[in-house]
Amino acid sequence: MLFRICFLSFAVLLFSACSDNDGLPQQADPDFVPRNTVKSFSELNSPIVFIDEAHNNFHTANGRYKPFFQVLMSDGYTVMANKKALTYAHLKQADILVIANALDEGRSDWTPPFLDAFGTQEIQAIKKWVNEGGSLLLVVDHTPFPKASESLWRAFGFEFSHGHVANASFKVVDGSLAQHAITTLAPNVLNQTSYNTSDSSEESEANSSAYFSQIRTFGGSAFRTPQNAVSLLKLGAGTQSLVPEIPFQISSKTPRVSMQGWSQGAVLEIGEGRVAVFSEAMMFTSQVYVPTGEKMGLVSKGAEHNEAFLLNVMHWLSKAI
Repeated sequence: MLFRICFLSFAVLLFSACSDNDGLPQQADPDFVPRNTVKSFSELNSPIVFIDEAHNNFHTANGRYKPFFQVLMSDGYTVMANKKALTYAHLKQADILVIANALDEGRSDWTPPFLDAFGTQEIQAIKKWVNEGGSLLLVVDHTPFPKASESLWRAFGFEFSHGHVANASFKVVDGSLAQHAITTLAPNVLNQTSYNTSDSSEESEANSSAYFSQIRTFGGSAFRTPQNAVSLLKLGAGTQSLVPEIPFQISSKTPRVSMQGWSQGAVLEIGEGRVAVFSEAMMFTSQVYVPTGEKMGLVSKGAEHNEAFLLNVMHWLSKAI
């Protein structure tokens, strides 16, 4: 009975995490206000960020990623919606490209097959731009999103699962949160004491060289990294991916695959550029489930450090750290 209750709760969470605007019950949090109040950048040195909206993206600057947009604006970034095909000439106008949950053109339901959202010329343009100094933030959530971005993540040497994983928390104390500039440097605009969520002396000691005590994700997928990447968020023992033939149609017979050692967040330096990949979208935004009013994401318990973590990811991509 316990297994059945947990299984049903997991299935409901997976479905609700992927429902949103346009009449669907999951929407961007209209009350979200960034905790950050001091800008790291001014008009003189503001990095230009393109948020992709040209590939039937499930998360956009004025939709499910509006809180993400607000966090970036609070730090002084110049943020623009990209509604054009991704050519090298167009990308040269930006410092950072954000692609969050692209889908194949015209997609309006979850019925297979799922086609790649990117053309060969676009992939070539993105790779050339990154190699010459551009920075890419790629967010690819649970199935079917990995299939729609397959040519892009394969171009940088990643390997995604095509399923759903459960919520996860990542901590330095258990080795799931890696030591890296992104995790060990306190954002220069936030007060470290106010973000201290450690409850034990053991965890405090383990976190002595880290700024973040915990980063939380809300499902998503998982991936393997290329050899020269750094996995920031490593999934532990017992983590499984549910792999349904049709997204959200999950039963007791749905295949389960171990995700132990796989990643939900990683960074990679390639040529003169940088790439950050995450396999869960809600960790960087705030959403409200309209039927109940429940809010999930940046404002959730256990995700108190997610906003500051996002700022550090962006600082790394902008080469400020």
